[in-house]
Amino acid sequence: MTRPGVIVHTDTIPYAEAWRLQRELAIAREAQRIPDVVWLLEHPPVYTIGRNGTRADLFLSDEQLALMGAEVHHIDRGGQMTWHGPGQSTVYAIIDVRPHRKIRTVIDHLVDAMADTCTGVGVTDVVADHDTVGVYRDGRKLGAVGIRVQHGITTHGIALNRDPDLEWSALMTACGAPGVRTTSIAAESGDPDRRRVESLLGSAFVERFNLDATPLTLNGLCALAEITPPVGA
Repeated sequence: MTRPGVIVHTDTIPYAEAWRLQRELAIAREAQRIPDVVWLLEHPPVYTIGRNGTRADLFLSDEQLALMGAEVHHIDRGGQMTWHGPGQSTVYAIIDVRPHRKIRTVIDHLVDAMADTCTGVGVTDVVADHDTVGVYRDGRKLGAVGIRVQHGITTHGIALNRDPDLEWSALMTACGAPGVRTTSIAAESGDPDRRRVESLLGSAFVERFNLDATPLTLNGLCALAEITPPVGA
């Protein structure tokens, strides 16, 4: 049986603002003011350090990052260091796992949705690795998962590389795995078109989580959740 949900596509939004919105949407989801949410977006360049991460995994100072137009944030998801930015599709899943959804199953669904998408845009030999919670081709990493679960509600989600500048990834040890190279859909001869990738990603999330999903704007979702919309909206 399907569950109600909403699917939201936005263009580019600063990381700190999106993080604030996620936390507030999670509170609204817990209170049942909104259904499950699949939110697809892109960020300006930003490095995020999860609860198991360390600042030493990023090889630049805050001053150097500022000169490059990038930021760094210590955040509340699991995992370690990752990067978000232009050319990468981020999907945040604000999903109620109570009472019948297992956290492990949710994580597996996130990995599988990325793998479905990569295959759908022409990347061959895609491997969905549920142990390392990533998607690979020939050992090169296309996408990663990092979530938080609080009061039965998930936040954060996945990052899938369409066609970013891979030099950003060379400036960090991603996910605590220094020997793993980062790659992208474009580098692996797939179609990195954002509209196509995110359409497939959204469909894969909806199918994997068995949602009856209604498209909604971010401002519409904020109104439904009774929270302040994004700055500048």
